[in-house]
Amino acid sequence: MSDRARSLTTATLIVVMAVALLFLISTRPATVNRVEEIGARIKCPVCQGESIANSPSPMAEDMMDLVSERVAAGFSDQQIIDELLSSFSGALLLDPPPSGNTLVLWVAPVAALVVGLAVIVWWKRHPGPAEKVSVSPSGQRSRTRLLTGGLILVATFAAIVVLAGNSLQDRAASASGAADLGDQDLADVSNETMEAVIAANLDNPQVNGMRLALAERYFEVGDYRSAFPHYLVVAEDVEAAPTEAITALVRLGWMAYDGNGEVETATRLVDEALAIDPGSSVALYVRALIGWCGSGEAETATQIFEGLLGDPELDRETRTRVESDLRLAREGEDCQ
Repeated sequence: MSDRARSLTTATLIVVMAVALLFLISTRPATVNRVEEIGARIKCPVCQGESIANSPSPMAEDMMDLVSERVAAGFSDQQIIDELLSSFSGALLLDPPPSGNTLVLWVAPVAALVVGLAVIVWWKRHPGPAEKVSVSPSGQRSRTRLLTGGLILVATFAAIVVLAGNSLQDRAASASGAADLGDQDLADVSNETMEAVIAANLDNPQVNGMRLALAERYFEVGDYRSAFPHYLVVAEDVEAAPTEAITALVRLGWMAYDGNGEVETATRLVDEALAIDPGSSVALYVRALIGWCGSGEAETATQIFEGLLGDPELDRETRTRVESDLRLAREGEDCQ
């Protein structure tokens, strides 16, 4: 084999090796039970360190049902995980891998190192008389080898720089998109667009307003599954404004009761909201409803309703609803 053919063959093998490394790292073997495997990687939101696959909580069961639906629909593991975590904090991922968008940036330096080592080994095994001052044919071939290896390394690291630059530009564009939407009337923004912007700004507390607006849309139509993760993120955000945290906790409490019948969990969540603002009319009203409807505490509910009616700032719609509930509670009727 000629030196030129051998050089081309070696360079081709190096490129193939780098591509194979990228492929092996970016893929995972199929599992026997994909639903259980995916569920084992997601932390149960209302449990102590348990995955949704191991938790008996109704909320965890709902999340597992979603995983089953997506697996049956042919979604990939990463697509399912991204959907579950698109509105959750990163802490809910028990085994966080490098994200799909940054995987190449993790792998590229390793691939570059492998390529460099391979070129060095190649040079060691195929030395040329580079030390000679005269430009002999063999010396020319040696310099050709050195040039080929150098070009491969330069191209590899140039690719890393380009990928890193594109990644940073994507992040900047996402942040810019969030800022632009923040200046718009969200009534004109679709749920899908809001979901995309939120997913691109998971660590930005300024997106909480959009989270709550989207969650309220889901809540109003009874789509608790879609609303839940957005409320949860706001409730767990230590930088959230008090009004935001109260809204999220109260909604989570009502969904825990109305959606899953979890009276204790619902009560605890609403009590957390009342700890932030004991005079919150929304939190007090929901607390009274949960106690009355869930535990038959009509007397306690009556006292809360009477206190709410004494608030001169209570809006007319809420006042009408509280008056109706108060009448039923005083007469010993079941909540409606």
